[in-house]
Amino acid sequence: MIRWLEKNRYVAIILTILIAIEIFYFSSIPGTTVPGGIPGVSMIYHFLVFFLFNFFLLISIKGQEKINSKHVLIALLISISYSVLDEVHQMFVPLRMPDILDVLTDTAGIVLSTILIFYFNKKKS
Repeated sequence: MIRWLEKNRYVAIILTILIAIEIFYFSSIPGTTVPGGIPGVSMIYHFLVFFLFNFFLLISIKGQEKINSKHVLIALLISISYSVLDEVHQMFVPLRMPDILDVLTDTAGIVLSTILIFYFNKKKS
């Protein structure tokens, strides 16, 4: 699937944009809580959504090129900045507040997706 996305980079770009919109949309809902109050669901959501955001973003940036530090740095800067800006945005949404734990969870997902893309690119070579 990764090779297919690399060849069809526009799909990765569209998915990256859709995920960014989804993150912004859910962050804009006042006083959102996890349905049923299930512990840990929010952290799982943050991890997965930013894992996918960075995964598709990194593929969008690198395309079919071999991954390099420039690709990774750009993707990390954009992804982590978007995570931080998402939390800052919540300061202006009624009944919402920023949480550093969310940024750390987002960053863990971002880092893991970067590692996996590195692994699959090395395996491909």
